[in-house]
Amino acid sequence: MFEGIPTLAALCAMFEGMEHRRLLAQAEAHRPFVGSSLFEQVGGSATVSALVARLYDGIESDRELRPLFGRDLTLERESQRRFFSEWLGGEREYSDRAHLPLKHRHDLIPITRALAARWLGHFRHALDASIQLPKARTLIFEKARLLAMALVNESDEPSRLRAKHHGTCLRYLPAIESLTLARRGDEPALRRLLQEAPEVLASQPHVASLLQLAVLGGRREVVQLLIAHGVDVNKPAAIEELIFITPLCAARAKRRKEIEVLLLEHGAKEDIFSHAYLGDVPRVTLDLKDDPNASQQVDPAVDALAITPIHHAVAGTRVDALRALLSVVSSNDGIVGGERALRAAAERGSVDLATLLLDRGVKATSIGAGRWVLHPKLAPLLSEAGASVDRSGAWIGLSCTGNQGRKDDPEYVTALLAHGARVDDKRMVGQGNEGGRATALHYASKAGFSKTIAVLLRAGADPNAVDDNGLTPGDWLKSAAKSVDRNAVLRALDASLAPTGAATPSPPRRP
Repeated sequence: MFEGIPTLAALCAMFEGMEHRRLLAQAEAHRPFVGSSLFEQVGGSATVSALVARLYDGIESDRELRPLFGRDLTLERESQRRFFSEWLGGEREYSDRAHLPLKHRHDLIPITRALAARWLGHFRHALDASIQLPKARTLIFEKARLLAMALVNESDEPSRLRAKHHGTCLRYLPAIESLTLARRGDEPALRRLLQEAPEVLASQPHVASLLQLAVLGGRREVVQLLIAHGVDVNKPAAIEELIFITPLCAARAKRRKEIEVLLLEHGAKEDIFSHAYLGDVPRVTLDLKDDPNASQQVDPAVDALAITPIHHAVAGTRVDALRALLSVVSSNDGIVGGERALRAAAERGSVDLATLLLDRGVKATSIGAGRWVLHPKLAPLLSEAGASVDRSGAWIGLSCTGNQGRKDDPEYVTALLAHGARVDDKRMVGQGNEGGRATALHYASKAGFSKTIAVLLRAGADPNAVDDNGLTPGDWLKSAAKSVDRNAVLRALDASLAPTGAATPSPPRRP
């Protein structure tokens, strides 16, 4: 009835030899309907939207479940809609945007079997009300049940590790301290901490991060301590967003030979993801000889997402490894997650990586904003392939705010404007819709970026433009940090108010 649904045997074969990388159980429920026609048969987007709306209406009124979710459910509803659309076999709406695997997204939330059962109760109610086909409801619910129970991480009472949960943020102080001790290589202090607070090791992703820090830093005694506490030497941790490397891969990347030997003695395993990341072409070639499909195999570490050895080769900037991986992909097959791989190549400023992916038909139209616009060779290459800055306003956050230590960078803003950004684009303020939207000039004024302000004004930005709350860039200056030179910002804004031969407009409101 439901065409293209992978069998359990097929799924098991798909991940054969890669179980050491898995962080979330029940692989058959991670991506159960990809490639099937189930999404269309149950009614497509309209049905999924109705399903998610009913599910979250139930969660909103559930006093036990509601505290596990964010304050504003607007974005969570939309993210869940994208997830279930793709999970049921629809377009890749979720994988191309998600930044965390399911395991890591839920790991620090205290999920008991009872709470998972409550969520499943709301899901079943929403499913029964939204989908008419009885066989489809049964099949979908069974996979959802497997996935929900795989996310259970606590017994009846939450451990101290998750007692003060805050989404994906680690709040348990001993666990936070353990990261510092592992990085520093303070084995005696870490040993004492683990004796006093054993719950530090209750999170597998956290433990994997501890081991990775120790390996990368060459902290052999800490590695030995963690192994003695039963830490799995094969579980990978993120080296960057969605690129998970095993301890063995980390040891080889940093040439920690003694630690590499130690890990191998305790059962560390080889895999194509490590070989691709490290650019070990001979081993990649052998991997592909054993299984030509391995180049597009989804990493078990990222569960429901689609990260393959191709992404690992790009992350490691390994041109020869990427070429080897692409050589076994049929010209009739698309590159799984190809657009994400191309974005990663663009972020690295690699013309060679980008060219290989473009030559295999990966589309550049979804690349969006990034520093690729400054690259003298990459920018024209990607532009010709259809890349441009979209109108979402995402570019404003990358260039016009003081967040994450960003500096006034007029050259970057000029390049963004040359590749599709517009001065009247707006970026969301705050969480959900509560803060409205504002222009680049608002953000640059608050950040004190007077040179960027000049670029925006020359490009036609309106110094009297108002955000969705009726505030001008001058108004935003009132809430700027003390370090911002307010006079410089005001001078930059005033510079556009009386152009030669033009009527003088009213000045922007000042603090």
